[in-house]
Amino acid sequence: MELEPKNSVVINKVIICHLCSKPFDDPRILSCLHSFCLQCLHHEIEKSGSQQMFQCPICERNTSIPVGGASVLPQNLHLGFEVEVAGYMSKMVNNSEVCCDECMDGSNSLAVVFCCTCRQFLCKHCHNHHKRSRHLSKHNMVGLDQEGARQLHTTMKPGDHYCSQPNHEDNKLNFYCETCSLLVCLHCSTVTHKSHSVKEISTVAKTHQMEITGALEDAKEVVTKLTGAIEGNNRMIEQVEISKQTAFLAINQAFEILQQTLEERKKTLLSELEAILLSKTTALTLQKEHFEKMVGDIGHYTDMASQILQTHTDHEIVALGGLIPTELQATLKRVQ
Repeated sequence: MELEPKNSVVINKVIICHLCSKPFDDPRILSCLHSFCLQCLHHEIEKSGSQQMFQCPICERNTSIPVGGASVLPQNLHLGFEVEVAGYMSKMVNNSEVCCDECMDGSNSLAVVFCCTCRQFLCKHCHNHHKRSRHLSKHNMVGLDQEGARQLHTTMKPGDHYCSQPNHEDNKLNFYCETCSLLVCLHCSTVTHKSHSVKEISTVAKTHQMEITGALEDAKEVVTKLTGAIEGNNRMIEQVEISKQTAFLAINQAFEILQQTLEERKKTLLSELEAILLSKTTALTLQKEHFEKMVGDIGHYTDMASQILQTHTDHEIVALGGLIPTELQATLKRVQ
């Protein structure tokens, strides 16, 4: 139990019911080992509409509801004890005035100590009586302060449990009926559970302790194996991550090389294309210039021929002879 300064007590979350958000009241255990108040379970089971199965609201595992309902589910006695201790601690730390539980004169004397054995707050007079009594002097006492509250959790021991059957309230539950899976008193063991398998609770506890110890050893062995498997998985995950990084690097490097090669090839092809285009352009330009010259030559001869035909006399035409036709025909042949 954790305490805060300035006379305040912190309620441990372990003793708070998940359903009602209050300290447990008669906590009962489900097969998943989660506990809830008995009345909370009654309410939830009734609300669910199923009297045979109940789904744990924490882990969602199902628990078979025995005949008789939630009242037959095992009690979480240790959790009940934790709630009891927390109640006393809260009184000790959070209340400045606590009355004596032992005084019968109605004086409402203020308590000065708490008896962990009697489960009572005692005033100074009753405390002195405890110290003087042969049977009470060995009881464990703690002060009503922060330190006393801290000591309470280690000093106070679980008390006896008594039968809830009518007229059996003073009988301790010192026996266990294996047939009914129920704690019973001596009277119930000889009457109601007479034909059942009933054993002393200490004997059953030893058997259960051995079973729990064995289960813990088995669990420890399995956890060791699982831990080894987890470590192996972690190593494999690390190796996969390393392999991934290596593959990513190799792919990136390969693509960089490919990209560089392609870039170089691109430059080469563009350069070759540029040379081819330049060569073709030069050739076409020269050809064009040649054609333009031929057109000029032909134009020159045709103009002369037209002028002669229009302006020259017969003597002039004859004097030129066949020069113009000869040159013009030679020029036309070069074009062809």
